[in-house]
Amino acid sequence: MICSGCVTPQLLKEVVWNRGHLGQCSYCRQVDLVVGRNILFDHILELVDKNVATEEDLTHYELGLIYECGSDLIAVDGIDIVLSEWFELGDEVYFDDLMAYLPEPYQKTDDGRDRHYYSDDGDLELNIYEDKWEKFVDSIRHTHRFFNPNAAGFLDSVFSMLTGADLKLKPDVVRGITQGELLFRARTAQTFDAAEKITGSPHFELGPTPKDKASSQRMTPNGISALYCALERATCLSEIRSITGDNVISGALTPTTQLKLLDLTKLELVEPPELTIFNDGYRDSLHLKTFIKSLVKKMSKPKGRNEDLSYLSTQVVFEYLRLKFCKEVDGLVFPSVQTGEVGTNVVLFPEASVISKEHYSPDERNAFHEDDKLAFVDKSLRFHQVTAIKTDAVEHEDIHDIFMSDLVRRRLGMPAR
Repeated sequence: MICSGCVTPQLLKEVVWNRGHLGQCSYCRQVDLVVGRNILFDHILELVDKNVATEEDLTHYELGLIYECGSDLIAVDGIDIVLSEWFELGDEVYFDDLMAYLPEPYQKTDDGRDRHYYSDDGDLELNIYEDKWEKFVDSIRHTHRFFNPNAAGFLDSVFSMLTGADLKLKPDVVRGITQGELLFRARTAQTFDAAEKITGSPHFELGPTPKDKASSQRMTPNGISALYCALERATCLSEIRSITGDNVISGALTPTTQLKLLDLTKLELVEPPELTIFNDGYRDSLHLKTFIKSLVKKMSKPKGRNEDLSYLSTQVVFEYLRLKFCKEVDGLVFPSVQTGEVGTNVVLFPEASVISKEHYSPDERNAFHEDDKLAFVDKSLRFHQVTAIKTDAVEHEDIHDIFMSDLVRRRLGMPAR
């Protein structure tokens, strides 16, 4: 038996408090709340299983770096060092008994080698959440599309770090746009009649696509209409993918009061909960922090040629965020890949994509209906003739550079594309 007074880490003390009964401690001989040593030791070993990486969690490349090249980028130790130093249990009165209690698999592999454990700060190549994301994408594409039993649970785990203890979005990821700040929309107009139609009713013609004409977009499937905008006029011209010779009309919208947006560009700045190696989910949270940095690129990636299903994952994520946070925010902010992520895009949830029939003018009193979320800004129309499309490209000398995966680029210390 062991009492909480003979246990130093706070979270291990709680095991004694939560599961203990009155009895005599085998170490200090005091009568107090105690648990069987096997209960405490099994709990510690469960934490080792969950929070410490083993050989199965590393790629062949990482194992080669360690054992063939002598790299020390990933710390390697046996279970004795893991428990004494990583868990800082070496000075605990029960440490020798814990070591004697260890089952054989914690010390030896199936083929008789010493079992090694590896440090994991979330940057190992086999990211837990990358694997879950791939399974999520494959599932909604090829298994269960409309009633997917796993999608909600996965997305709950990914976006849990965006909310505080009250389950509300953290202020760090919410961006406000107030009346007078501009959002830009653009449409092509190849004929004078088409241009006149836009100028005659810009609030309608530059508004969301009618539901019966709404095609599959990055965030919305066929038949669901949301308003896609940009924070810069130049960005909205790039996003409609006009070609040389096109005539384009752009205009500005502004909130009738204020819009609140979930800013996906701020996701990587959000810190996960402060956990220690004694917390269930410690290693999981480190992997999530790394994964979330790549999620924005996944959400912003353009659809490739002949990839009809490539937007399914972002459409599901958009629908999830809309249902979960629609009472807190009106849409999303994400980077524009068409501008090399220099520009910024906004997509409003369908219920927030309501444009007033009345135009906004900063010099006049503006009376808008309470359901109106946006208003067209008077005198904001601009007319563009596309004379050239600028293509930015990275030049390589070797064909392998073009098809090099992000994983290989990372191994070579090169920036991701």
